[in-house]
Amino acid sequence: MSDNYTDDDFDSNEDENSIPNLRRAANKSKKLEAELNSLKRELAFARAGITLDDPRMSYFIKGYEGELEADAIKAAAIEAGFLANQQEAAPEQPPVNAEGQQRVMAASAGAMPEDVTEEAALSRMETAMEEGGVEAFLDVVRQYGIPIGIEQ
Repeated sequence: MSDNYTDDDFDSNEDENSIPNLRRAANKSKKLEAELNSLKRELAFARAGITLDDPRMSYFIKGYEGELEADAIKAAAIEAGFLANQQEAAPEQPPVNAEGQQRVMAASAGAMPEDVTEEAALSRMETAMEEGGVEAFLDVVRQYGIPIGIEQ
């Protein structure tokens, strides 16, 4: 009889608790445990943003022996130079259109930022009512998009 127990199925003619079947079950359990640990490791690296298919990253993945948490993996990859720190890598700015920027600056020259708080709106409505009457008040109300039932 051979000591090689690579068959994953139990022998149907032997007792379930026989030594050969128990050895097969133990071998199968070891294989499944190794596969589970491998999948957990891959998942941890994927959650950390490590591209598993990148050949450069495969060196980091094989050599990493720290905690299998996304933050720890990411920090180690940045420290080892495999990932760029996102704070250091600022997004590339689009080229500035100088002419367009000058037009915007000229249009906004002397403009005051509008206060859009409720208090500012009420104050503006009061001032309009005092200075221009009901029509001025209604004009301000329309500017704020408040519906009124007496449209002309």
